[in-house]
Amino acid sequence: MKKTIPLCLLLTVAVFAQGQLNKEQQQIRQTFFSFLKFYQKNETAFNRFDLYSGTGKDEAPPYHINWKEAEKYFAYLRKSVPFVGEAYITAEREHFRFSDSCFKADPEEEMPAGFDYDRWAGGQESIDYTIKWYTDPKNTYEVIITGNKALLRIGSALSPGDKPEDRSWSVVPFVKEKGKWKMADNVYPEFDEESPEN
Repeated sequence: MKKTIPLCLLLTVAVFAQGQLNKEQQQIRQTFFSFLKFYQKNETAFNRFDLYSGTGKDEAPPYHINWKEAEKYFAYLRKSVPFVGEAYITAEREHFRFSDSCFKADPEEEMPAGFDYDRWAGGQESIDYTIKWYTDPKNTYEVIITGNKALLRIGSALSPGDKPEDRSWSVVPFVKEKGKWKMADNVYPEFDEESPEN
């Protein structure tokens, strides 16, 4: 209970402030928008890494992570993607470990866990669609900064007749590295912790 009171207080402050992001909060939101545009322009470069492969006939399961290729991908991120830093690479490494454990736990699974959607833009749609989705001027943007960490919350635009509680949310964590805000992970849907599905 004690942990939820400060969180609720932070969220309340963020809700009141969301309409008017301060300069630092705007910078965080803009970093994410810039990442999406960079990814759109460089989608082929992101997708050139064979991060996983199948050991069966015609690359069929069972799958495994190609760790040498993953290290090349991490080197690409460090050299060429200014919107992410070491926290992002650490998160990617953890996602790959999780996927690898899923591959081992279910070697017959046809869908490669963690790679069955656009990992960087966070959806099943093309980057052209997701950029419009995340940058829609009708969206609600909240940025919660706690020390050297921040969370960008993106509330989807409401359709006519929708209530504010019908809004779906996505989140992007950030961390301040060497004085600059960097994405600490990809964009993901935000799930209600109280939800019975979780």
